[in-house]
Amino acid sequence: MRSLITRTMALSLGLVICLSGMALASSAELIAAAKKEGKLRLITFSSFRKAAESFQKKYGITVEGTYVGAPGVLRTVSQESQAGISAIDMFGASPGPLSGLNHLTQSYKPTGYEKVAHHMEALPKDWNLVPIFIHVAGASYNKELIPPEQAPRSIHELIKPKYKGKIISRTPWLGSNYLVHIASLQAWFGGNEEKWANYWKAFKVNVGRYEPKWGPLHQAVGLKEFPLGIFTLPYTPFTFGRSYPGLGYSTFREPAIWWPNMLAIHGKAPHPNAAKLFMDYAISAEGQKHFIDEGLIPADSSMKPRGSLIKELEGVKFFAKAPEIVANEVSNNKDAWTKRIQALYQ
Repeated sequence: MRSLITRTMALSLGLVICLSGMALASSAELIAAAKKEGKLRLITFSSFRKAAESFQKKYGITVEGTYVGAPGVLRTVSQESQAGISAIDMFGASPGPLSGLNHLTQSYKPTGYEKVAHHMEALPKDWNLVPIFIHVAGASYNKELIPPEQAPRSIHELIKPKYKGKIISRTPWLGSNYLVHIASLQAWFGGNEEKWANYWKAFKVNVGRYEPKWGPLHQAVGLKEFPLGIFTLPYTPFTFGRSYPGLGYSTFREPAIWWPNMLAIHGKAPHPNAAKLFMDYAISAEGQKHFIDEGLIPADSSMKPRGSLIKELEGVKFFAKAPEIVANEVSNNKDAWTKRIQALYQ
């Protein structure tokens, strides 16, 4: 797979042009219908907050946003849907545990879908999800403790003696760490079970603390309690950097493990037209700019992330099958993987 920069942020196996059922722009009819509904309830990640605020200001549609992590999205959408409460219009999704909510969605190909469709190539064809931005697993580090040019850019750096006791790790069977453990078997170790297990056991030796929550992990790095946080995502030095300006981000070259973060329209959305209009907005150039400003990699391959990310991702090779592996394994073997990873850290 070519580098991120030489493919103009493509992260793809090839561009799929999917024009069926799409208009060239959000139609006047859709805009009018959405404004008539006047409201949108959104359950998704905090990265959507500014885009939602801008959408509300532009169209005069009130956005009721609940901005939480993946566990919060899963819990809220599952509980309300199981209780027969039809009050959610849209929710965030990913190839991880949130993919289990696909049966609650409805299909919609937004205006401009061809610009982001390639990220769905390796994922199940029946998924009614739209890529909004891209995550690439990496390290969070404190630039006052680790100079940027010395930040780890190989997974083998993480198991060197110099980092013993100096790594704070997300709980290995949660969040991004869970997805990385799954994808790494093929991405980094070619399916060799012994090499996979030995690496993570060596990594365990260097971990000084495990942290289940995202915020406290970055707080610990920002406050210099630990020089290094594993695994993190590209937006974290921008989001948490507002409070801890010393945070930096680096990624690995073994190759990089990545996945798209997506948005779905609930199958029983009470405001379906407002949801469709927001989906159009989220992948438009205006909408994608909000995610770029948040330090995210836009799903629209014609647009580039912030300058510091372009530099960090230059020359990085991406493991093309990572989203497919994560989606399949989480859907079919979720509990088995949890037990398998837990066994490594006992």
